[in-house]
Amino acid sequence: MSGESMSSSVLLTDGDRALLLKVSSLLEEIIETFDVLEDEDVMKSIREAEEDVKAGMVRGYSAFIGELRKSGEI
Repeated sequence: MSGESMSSSVLLTDGDRALLLKVSSLLEEIIETFDVLEDEDVMKSIREAEEDVKAGMVRGYSAFIGELRKSGEI
């Protein structure tokens, strides 16, 4: 490289760009999943919520909103 500039450009096709965006999005989702998995408080809350569902301790969206309105929270 005798004094020559090393400027080169890489051209990506639209398909390459779309694939990179998909891969980037998937990697972000994986990182978020690992963040959740290593957060003990979040995992405890998830396990408790799963037990609530198994026990039938759930309500519909409308009922939930009604409770929030009744309590003055919204």
